[in-house]
Amino acid sequence: MKPRTTFLSLVLLTTMAFPAFAQNPTQTIKGRILDKDTRQPLIGATVVVATADGRPGAVTDTDGKFELPGVPVGRHRIAFQYLGYEPYLVEDAILNSAKELFLEVELVEQAVLTEEVVITARAHGNEPLNELSMVSTRSFSVEETQRYAASANDPSRMAVGFPGVQANRDARSDIIIRGNSGIGLLWRLEGIDIPNPNHFARKGSSGGGITIFSVSMLSNSDFSTGAFPAEYGNAFSGVFDIKFRNGNMEKREYTFRAGMLGLDFSTEGPIKKGRSSYLANYRYSTLGILDAMDIRLVDERESNRFQDLSFKLQFNSENGRHITSVWGIGGLSDEFFEAVKGVENWETYTDYQTRDFDTDMGAVGVNHNYLIDDKSYLRTGLAVMGQKVLFRNDTLTTELQPTKVNDELYINNRLVLSSYYNRKLSSKAAFKGGFIASRLSYDLFFRYLLGEEYRTYLDEKGHTFLLQPYASLRLRPHVRWTINLGLHAMYFDLNGAASLEPRLGIRYQASEAASFSLAYGLHSRILPIGSYFTLVPNGAGGFRQPNMGLKLIRAHHFVLGYDQLLGKSQRLRLEAYYQRLFDVPVSIDPESTFSLLNQIEGYATRELASKGTGSNIGLDITYEQFFTNGTFFIAAASLFNSTYEPLNGQTYDTRYNSQVLGSFMGGKEWPAGEHAVLQTGLRILYSGGQRITPILSPVRDPFDPANPLLDESRPFSVQVGDYFRPDLRAAYRRDNQKNAWYIALDVQNFISRNNDDALDYNYDPDLEGWVFGFQSGIVPVLSFQIDL
Repeated sequence: MKPRTTFLSLVLLTTMAFPAFAQNPTQTIKGRILDKDTRQPLIGATVVVATADGRPGAVTDTDGKFELPGVPVGRHRIAFQYLGYEPYLVEDAILNSAKELFLEVELVEQAVLTEEVVITARAHGNEPLNELSMVSTRSFSVEETQRYAASANDPSRMAVGFPGVQANRDARSDIIIRGNSGIGLLWRLEGIDIPNPNHFARKGSSGGGITIFSVSMLSNSDFSTGAFPAEYGNAFSGVFDIKFRNGNMEKREYTFRAGMLGLDFSTEGPIKKGRSSYLANYRYSTLGILDAMDIRLVDERESNRFQDLSFKLQFNSENGRHITSVWGIGGLSDEFFEAVKGVENWETYTDYQTRDFDTDMGAVGVNHNYLIDDKSYLRTGLAVMGQKVLFRNDTLTTELQPTKVNDELYINNRLVLSSYYNRKLSSKAAFKGGFIASRLSYDLFFRYLLGEEYRTYLDEKGHTFLLQPYASLRLRPHVRWTINLGLHAMYFDLNGAASLEPRLGIRYQASEAASFSLAYGLHSRILPIGSYFTLVPNGAGGFRQPNMGLKLIRAHHFVLGYDQLLGKSQRLRLEAYYQRLFDVPVSIDPESTFSLLNQIEGYATRELASKGTGSNIGLDITYEQFFTNGTFFIAAASLFNSTYEPLNGQTYDTRYNSQVLGSFMGGKEWPAGEHAVLQTGLRILYSGGQRITPILSPVRDPFDPANPLLDESRPFSVQVGDYFRPDLRAAYRRDNQKNAWYIALDVQNFISRNNDDALDYNYDPDLEGWVFGFQSGIVPVLSFQIDL
């Protein structure tokens, strides 16, 4: 059955299952309005639903709470105002008939001005949640992860359409930002730094298959691509700052979601009405269910499955001064790739190779907010987390006897304590200071069969500490000017490496619609932990660990931005950036051009020195229409140059120097009968081809035993074909009296273009050459969700 026929048939069947009704459905909007710097409730703040008939509104009570019952369901623009504070606008909140909408809004006090008219920037819902993030940051909503075509309800897959982010893979979610390696990305959840939160997470990297986060758990969150403020450390490319929402404290609600990616069930409700709540979600992969029935959609030789569980418990004290939350995530995933059936069908090396790839990840934490007085609060979090990555390759003889070729097992655990104190000094100044202390445990093993013997590259077990104190001061000396000053420090106990990192952000509000911004930051990151313990032959039959003394990778970030609102619903944003990386680990061999900046995943397997450098320079252009009259889009283009310098001092292209990026994400909504909406969407992703290094000899590289020797005199001089992928989306959303549901069909790569798989090419020793697989062809993804 064709995808379009399937989609229309399911819409018809589901519509028949939930008949229409005469009464117009309504729902309640409720929430709290707080001072952003003190988290104190704002009494008497106004809330107006600007898009509803009669513009219904409410005023907050003594606890900063408001409630708006009887609001017609649908998409709404909601405005928040309080005397002396900057207004805030939620552009496109969806109110459905089954779930109450709860909004917690933080307003920023305006600087006092006596000599001229007050200039107030027009606020929109995608402004950074973190007030200290002046440039290269945008917030995203849960609804955005759903409405953009082929985003798969996943923040990382949505982010590849944002400016400066490079789209390269269909099956993996590596976040490549402004020419930087994926190892430079920081993941943070509920204020705590966490390991790579992806199913099928790649060792020593930040990407994988799909994130463990369920869309049912997410609240508005921030995504940063450079020059981030002082509270973020141990990163040099970007930050995903993910937040979970709270469960409903008044009534129980349920959501069921089914699709090609998995079956989800979430539940939320009060533990004690008005004071505490729970929210939980469980997901099991559809591929796992089909695999149990011997149906394989990805590849006839590949079976994979995953499952995850997330939860958050929220407890408020009776006087409202203490807020405690307990949260957790956990994900299990495994993949097995079997040999081609029938020895007579074996033609290439990969035909008789098998692969076992398993990853597990989990984190549990507790956070406590204490409102000390009406000017300050203290937030403290403690979390324990762990991750396991297993990767094994076997080859089969013609008698089907396995020989283990590659054997890798990486276990990383963390205990993290994070705390900060925030104080509002005046309407013109606020201070934030805190620390992050992490105990890092590791158990790492990697060996590879070379000829008749195994070569061990990594075999280490132990623990170390990472300390990160920081402080920020936000100043508003004039209504047009905002200045953020910050300092972040980092100390790595394993080898005593340390860094002191100044941060600066300046914004000038030229008018209500236009602003200029400038930011600088020095950023650093420890290496992927296994790179410190690389085993290198010592010439006497033993091994040594020459990389223990490697420095932190460090980077200067400079960003200059211009932001212009066009009318009431569009924005143009320009950001020019320059990044200078130094103390980059490179090969100690002057004839080698190896640099860790080009590492896709894994740990170093050779002796390195912190003597390399790198540069990224570029311009990001974004033209955006906020949701208006049913239409929304983000069009982005990036021009950049990404280079590096190894020990010989010469300049070369990095692996990620595609030089041109482009994307479009948008859609349109139409009324589709009574209480229903039809949505269509289009996403286009384009990237100039990534780069690879040509083969020098078919002899295997002792530092990278899965591949042949490369011609390191010409690193990344071969550019593969451009990446181009158009995606479509069609969705139907309906509100009934006691439930709300939607059904959606996303079609990834609807023209079935063959894109080279530039990040996962393999060497075939039988053919003595690279074997490029193509990425995914047309992939239809059908999903259904019902809220009760």
